Amino acid sequence: MTRRPYGLVCPISRACEFLEPRWTIQILTELWNGSTRFNDIRKGVGNISSALLSRRLKEMEALGLVERIEDEAARTVALFRTEKSIKLEPAMNALAEWA
Repeated sequence: MTRRPYGLVCPISRACEFLEPRWTIQILTELWNGSTRFNDIRKGVGNISSALLSRRLKEMEALGLVERIEDEAARTVALFRTEKSIKLEPAMNALAEWA
C-alpha cells in the first residue's frame, strides 16, 4: 500500500492516515462486534475479496491495530483488537452518531 501522508502534524490527519485505506473501518467494526476469525470478518464486512482482506489485516497488524494469534496445536488463527484500536472505538462511535 502506498501511503501519501497529508504532510500535516495535525493529530486528526494522522488518524486519517490509519483509517483511510478502504475497508479498514469496516474491518475494525467487525472486530469490535466480536469477530475473531478471518471468515467471520469476511462475511461480516461483505463485499471484500479474501486477498484484499488478508492484505488489509496485514497492514493493520503492522500499524498496531490488530493482533494475530496462532494456535499451532489447533491449527487456527485468531485476530484481536489491540489497545490502540480499542482506544479508537469511542471516537468512531461519536463519528457514527454525528453521521
